[in-house]
Amino acid sequence: MKTVINYLFAVAGSLFLYNCGGSQDSGQEETAESNTDSTEVTITEVWATDTVLRTPESVLYDEGTKTLYVANINEMNAEKKDGDGFISKLSPEGEVVALEWVTGLNDPKGMGVYENTLYVNDINEIAAIDMETGEIKEKYVVEGAKFLNDITVGSDGKVYATDSGTDKIHLLENGQVSTWMEDSTLKRPNGLFMEDNGELLLASANGAFFAPIDTDAKTVGEHWIENIPSADGIAKDEKGNYIVSCWSGEVYYLDKDKGSQKILDTKDQKINSADIWYATDQKTLFVPTFNDNRVVAYKFN
Repeated sequence: MKTVINYLFAVAGSLFLYNCGGSQDSGQEETAESNTDSTEVTITEVWATDTVLRTPESVLYDEGTKTLYVANINEMNAEKKDGDGFISKLSPEGEVVALEWVTGLNDPKGMGVYENTLYVNDINEIAAIDMETGEIKEKYVVEGAKFLNDITVGSDGKVYATDSGTDKIHLLENGQVSTWMEDSTLKRPNGLFMEDNGELLLASANGAFFAPIDTDAKTVGEHWIENIPSADGIAKDEKGNYIVSCWSGEVYYLDKDKGSQKILDTKDQKINSADIWYATDQKTLFVPTFNDNRVVAYKFN
């Protein structure tokens, strides 16, 4: 049965504060300004895979091939490279095309695409995978990295990767890896999203915020959403509005002119919402459920 998730979308000049729950900062009080003017944004579940995935942390949709790629951590062990991680391929309708399309990874997480190459974070390495053959072409070691998490790729091919374990953002450019930004204000940086205009957006897990990064000054800007512990993935819809997930099982929708709204909450069912993706051509939000071992697809109503 399709499930419709309804929440109040308060129209306000300032951004609202929400508590995402989860293991970190769970004692924070949820607050929101009230407003008599309101509208609703709702989403409907349209399909979900069977529980054949293995700790799916990240999902990416490639419009050119009409394919969903899913990073499966399998047994998570950041202290030891176990080689049991893999990448799956799904159809846009949720059919498993190849469960173990790429194997031999450890704890694969965030992904990005540039010119037929799929880049995947894997503990302290960035793997470059040929999207035609599934061959791992290269593994770029990120010196000192402890927990590489999300990836975003600019239109110029520059690959940015967060290291949640060291409060750093690394840059892969022309086959060379460097530390692009190191700052305690990143507060366990997780999700990254590169805008077409070169603006870089960040979801901070321990900082519990969603904010832009000034790429010239390399500083975190004004927080667009706050009080969302375990902030994880970032996506953007065809209207230019943002979608931010919290690993603990919540997803938020941000219209910068109107404010933010929680559109999904599966914490009580112990279903996570990890590194999401929104496909504009499909008008579909894809949510990897981590410990629940599925990818779930939603349409906006």
